[in-house]
Amino acid sequence: MIGWIILLIILATMFLLPIGIVAHFLSVHYNRQDKQLRDEAEAHRKILEGTYDYIWNNIKQRTGIREEYRRSFNNIYPDLLNKSIDNENFINWILDCNIDFDPQEYKPLLELIIMAREKFVFHQIRMENLIREHRVLLSGKPAKWLIRDKSAIVYVPMETDYTRWGRSI
Repeated sequence: MIGWIILLIILATMFLLPIGIVAHFLSVHYNRQDKQLRDEAEAHRKILEGTYDYIWNNIKQRTGIREEYRRSFNNIYPDLLNKSIDNENFINWILDCNIDFDPQEYKPLLELIIMAREKFVFHQIRMENLIREHRVLLSGKPAKWLIRDKSAIVYVPMETDYTRWGRSI
């Protein structure tokens, strides 16, 4: 009888110990993957949020617009990223904010905004891909059993022509 108990203990140890070791290494791997996706998503979130400040500061610097016009900039910012603002509306907004604006600065300003828009769209697409990758990681087996933090990465994308219609800028 004692021999059977010892045999069962030895067999259980032979099978359960390797399974525990594998589960531990898988847990470390999946949690590291989860952290990597969360860290990259946070970096992209900061870049996306920084796009606003980058565009505003460049507009303010190149046009001589004062800080008090930031609120009206909030109204046109989505249109600037959306590529739907036309040159006339944008130049009129600038002239409403600073009547002494030098028109020579307009073209370089537009080029800067176009580059910032392309960067914004790239990082927003990457953010959406990271969220999708994270969702797949959390729903897959055995990862969903081994990952400690099962909360989703939350990001509300700004709607642009690209996200709405699938067109590139």
